[in-house]
Amino acid sequence: RMPRFLKEAVVSTQSTGKKRKKNRETKVEIKFDENERIEYLTGFRKRKNQRKEKAKQDNERLVKEARARLKKKAKEEKKKKLGKIMEDFENINKQNKDGLSEFESNAQVFEDEETTVTVAAIELAT
Repeated sequence: RMPRFLKEAVVSTQSTGKKRKKNRETKVEIKFDENERIEYLTGFRKRKNQRKEKAKQDNERLVKEARARLKKKAKEEKKKKLGKIMEDFENINKQNKDGLSEFESNAQVFEDEETTVTVAAIELAT
């Protein structure tokens, strides 16, 4: 790949009247653009910094996407666990015969002159 400051130009030449066997109608001439040459030679640091900045932005984007995936996965797992707990709770309520929940049927009530305390043991399926 040629640097930008080197440009190819096609130059046509006039024939002198003599016929030649070689095709001399077109020749390649190289021209130097001094401003682009200076930009090319002094731009190494700038281009290197641009590559670094782009890589940094790409890494930040990848980290952000990974965090989002982890949060989404954790949220879905919590939702599944909550759904399972709710399903188990509904099944327990359906199994009770007298319409009282298991909590109410196993409750022990202690009464005092001013207070009433209800104590019950709850087992959660894990």
